[in-house]
Amino acid sequence: MMPTIYTLQEVLGSQPGVSADARAFCRELLQQGDVLAVSLGYLPESLLWLVTTPDQVRLMREIHAGIFVMTLGEAQDLLTTLGEPLPLTLYEVAECLAASWEGPPP
Repeated sequence: MMPTIYTLQEVLGSQPGVSADARAFCRELLQQGDVLAVSLGYLPESLLWLVTTPDQVRLMREIHAGIFVMTLGEAQDLLTTLGEPLPLTLYEVAECLAASWEGPPP
């Protein structure tokens, strides 16, 4: 599976019949900062969510226990520990994660 990066708006748009409560929850998340989802080969049944603030993590985990979610700061720490250059934005983090774990070319 090829890594793919989605915005929260794209994920919502791909889900028909999203409730008003779910849309309100997503608006609340987006008021605090960006939200991206990354599909990675080593998480075939899940998405890795990348958010801007720790409060977004708390909100997401309250609604969906057990999801994979990291703040920009946590992801930056992980990637720089692994020797990657410091990504400055969520999208740069997502691109780095996708590129790092694509696996060998076919």
